[in-house]
Amino acid sequence: MSVITWKIGGPAGFGIMSAGPMFAMALKRSGYSVHGYPEYPSIIRGGYNNYHVTFSDKPVFSVYNRCDILVALDKVVFDSETITKNMIVIADFDNIKGTEDLECKKVNIPFKKILKDNELPDIVKNSIALGVSAKILGIDEEILFKLFEENYPAKVLDMNISAAKIGMEFCLDEMKFKAPKGNSNFKDNLLMTGNEAIALGAVKAGLGFYSTYPMTPASSILHYLAKLEEKYGIIVKHTEDEISGIIMAIGASYAGVRAMTGTSGGGLSLMTEGVGLAAITETPLVIALSQRPGPATGMPTWTEQADLKFVLNISQDEFVKIVLTPGDLNELFYMTFEAFNLADRYQVPVFVLTDKFLSESHFCEAIFNDNGLKIDRGFIFEGNSEAPMEFFPRYKEVENGIPMKSNPGTPGGLYKAPGNEHDDFGFVATDSKTRIKNQERRFKKEEFIKKELPLPKLYGPKDAEITFVCWGSTKQPLMEALKHNDKFNFLHFSAINPIDWKQVKNMFKDKNLVAIETNFTGQLASVIAEKTGIVIKDKYLKYDGRPFFVEEIIEYVKRGN
Repeated sequence: MSVITWKIGGPAGFGIMSAGPMFAMALKRSGYSVHGYPEYPSIIRGGYNNYHVTFSDKPVFSVYNRCDILVALDKVVFDSETITKNMIVIADFDNIKGTEDLECKKVNIPFKKILKDNELPDIVKNSIALGVSAKILGIDEEILFKLFEENYPAKVLDMNISAAKIGMEFCLDEMKFKAPKGNSNFKDNLLMTGNEAIALGAVKAGLGFYSTYPMTPASSILHYLAKLEEKYGIIVKHTEDEISGIIMAIGASYAGVRAMTGTSGGGLSLMTEGVGLAAITETPLVIALSQRPGPATGMPTWTEQADLKFVLNISQDEFVKIVLTPGDLNELFYMTFEAFNLADRYQVPVFVLTDKFLSESHFCEAIFNDNGLKIDRGFIFEGNSEAPMEFFPRYKEVENGIPMKSNPGTPGGLYKAPGNEHDDFGFVATDSKTRIKNQERRFKKEEFIKKELPLPKLYGPKDAEITFVCWGSTKQPLMEALKHNDKFNFLHFSAINPIDWKQVKNMFKDKNLVAIETNFTGQLASVIAEKTGIVIKDKYLKYDGRPFFVEEIIEYVKRGN
């Protein structure tokens, strides 16, 4: 077996979301490619938490439904998980009723007795479990303890290391799991979440201001950037609401700083009018949107790709907007970087769409290569010191529908930036001639943006029986499923608007297309039908808040649907 899955579960408060990522990192440092997937309920306290790690000596892209090794820190795990015959289950079986008849391979670790005999608090139960898991999988204990040093404050470090060592002592040789040896290929790789990749792409692009109200699953962009605030000279602002978040970002961008906001669907609903303001004032703005199931509050801690058409049609009237839909860490980092250049170059709102699965899962990737990344601030008026108080034709076309920006304080760069239609200097103008001229100028940009955005990319054998059509995070489970079945390939859209749909239409020729999306209606398929006239009849849709699991895709292909 080249791919192994390990899962730890328990109630909120048992340290599942610290132990899981730490063990994923221990596996990565041991030479494995790793994917980490968290699940937690949409409530403030309590409920069942689990963290699922898939690892291999070959590249791993996504999560499997099956579990090989399950660490159950409480009875709630047995109420929530399907226990199978071949599964190794680590639990305090002496103290969990109802597990007597389970046919799994039991590893009985007396957590309760260990804690009592060693006068340890319940909170270190996860460290005992990590010690057991490391021993079973042959992970070097020094790798694990080094991670403890990096993650625990000094006052609790020794206690957690002691707990892990006690756990290791309880492991017998017959409990060990035969895993493939790790290799050096992955030791230096990055292991990070999608939101961290977005944040780093923004920092590399020269982000100067980030403002938002925290909203799962986009919140960790805010938290991660806050840690980098001082080092990189960024202002990171936790605002009173989402409306303030986007308006502050527009203000900072208007002042000449590279600015971004981030949110999820409910927050974007509140930001909608701000998006329109950025559009008519032609203020560059990057918006990171991490999707989750709705409507309204929906399922805040789960995943779905159901905001695509919302973003494509956001705010009143028509205007040019760029919609990027990256599908992995590399695309998140580089496309977020480029989002700032596109925003500055074309002076339009740019969306970077992700979802909970991509935002909060941990992915293993080679270190980003930032050689050749160049910041492009677009057309900027440098000033006229001979006439410092002159008004400036900010909205007069310079090239390809794009006007020249003038930052506040620039001599001779005075202009107004109203939310109303306006003349070249920004003074409100509602005559038909001005309106027609501005709309035609603003939409002229679209043809030039099309030439810059990537077309869908084909992955897998060229002449496969099925061609899945996907966008965003669905790329990951398809990449993993390709390792097991070569009867399909897939076209992945890493950008959706505006792109050259004539070329896309040609890419669809002679293919047995199946739209695969995590939403109820097949939103990308709908967009494809609108833009190309091609109706993709076969759709494989999932809308239960979970990503596609690898086994589900393999089974779908086997059925030949």
